[in-house]
Amino acid sequence: MSSKFKNELTATFSKNTYLFTFLFFLILYTICDFKFYETEGVHLIPLHILALIAGVIFESKKITKTWTTAFLIGIISFVLTFSLGLFLYYISPNAKFDLMLILNVSILAWPIAFFIIYVIYSRIFNKKRIAPQLTEGTTLILSISMIYWVIDNGLARFDNIILRIFLIIVISLSLFSLFNAFTKIYLSDTIKLILSIWSSIIMMFFAIDNLHGIFYNGNIVSTNELVQGTYIAIQYFLLGVSSIYMIQNFMMLIGFLPSWKMFFFVKYSNKVSELKNEHIDRYSDTQVSKSDSKFCILFVGTIFFFNYYFEIVPRQFIIWLTFITFPFFLMTYNHFVKKK
Repeated sequence: MSSKFKNELTATFSKNTYLFTFLFFLILYTICDFKFYETEGVHLIPLHILALIAGVIFESKKITKTWTTAFLIGIISFVLTFSLGLFLYYISPNAKFDLMLILNVSILAWPIAFFIIYVIYSRIFNKKRIAPQLTEGTTLILSISMIYWVIDNGLARFDNIILRIFLIIVISLSLFSLFNAFTKIYLSDTIKLILSIWSSIIMMFFAIDNLHGIFYNGNIVSTNELVQGTYIAIQYFLLGVSSIYMIQNFMMLIGFLPSWKMFFFVKYSNKVSELKNEHIDRYSDTQVSKSDSKFCILFVGTIFFFNYYFEIVPRQFIIWLTFITFPFFLMTYNHFVKKK
């Protein structure tokens, strides 16, 4: 029995080497962090930074289907930060060598290095995979969220020509996405291009607003530190999950802006043409059902209404949380509907 158990354990370890190695380093870090907290009174890495990295790793596993990428990038980024610490010590004339100090600084700098390297890696090697396949349903939920954002900010009450134009654009494109979600109109390349660009604009818009909200709320001290810390951690986790898609959508929009390439019109025209094709290719030809569209409006609209009325959490938080969780609720809804 013990031999069989040993063989099964060995087989499990060999199949999940990177996962077990990651857990080993996690336990090692926990021990070091505990000792550091006892002596210094602070953690090696703040909770929100750990949450950010957790979000990136979570999405990494989802994209690459393996732990290898996140593990290797984690090792490489730490080696780079540690090497940088040694280099800075070497070039400092009066610095006293302190291995623990260099190690602690390396741990503090590691999350930033990990995040940057992972985003660069994803952009170069997973370009196609990190361009999420968009559907009419995705654009619908984004449009509903955009309308909620406008209402929650009170922009509809402002008498300003620029804001009025902004509202007209938002309402027009939102109605257009609503029309496509509830009809079986043929998704031509032009329609897919419009819906894809509109989706990218909203994602980038929310990304900027989310970053502002996170940094604004990050220093809030609540009487209930556990609840406040958990709330901030979830915010950073959601930021980590969405960060790669933020980068991709930014790259899919920035290419349309005129630059010095305008002097080489042929090259610029070719670039824009390629970018248009990327937008068209990433938009699914599969049209969502009316049932899913109704559920989306009812579910998302209800959440946004209650949050607007009772002011439970900031709009950035509820919007991104809805983005991440809605597919699960839709899947659950369809599961029970099909059972009937």
